[in-house]
Amino acid sequence: MKKKEDINRRFITYIANLIYYNSINYDKKRRMKDNRFPLMLDNNENQESALFTVYDSESVPPNLKDHITDHLLHQAYESLPAQQQMILSYAYVQKLTDKEIARILGVSQQNISKHRLKALAKLRRLITQG
Repeated sequence: MKKKEDINRRFITYIANLIYYNSINYDKKRRMKDNRFPLMLDNNENQESALFTVYDSESVPPNLKDHITDHLLHQAYESLPAQQQMILSYAYVQKLTDKEIARILGVSQQNISKHRLKALAKLRRLITQG
């Protein structure tokens, strides 16, 4: 009889601890999720500006050439082939991934990656050489 009571007591203690620690872990995960992904309306500061902000794609020039202010970099960029210029513009101005650029241009993602890396290497080489 004593052994059966001991087993029951240990089982109840185990279940109580299991519930306790699982509730702590659940609360930690919930708080972490709430901190990482707060609801927009929970944040009162700049609530009006957040609700009425509109992205105007026309205000950002679509070509990377229009964003370059350094004369040496501008000359190096002009020496690139048109396709590489277009790829760099899509990647860095319009913030598209290689996969999205490949879909637009009708080529493979690997081809886009290769051209982008070649263009950056050429720009780096031309700028360091002067």
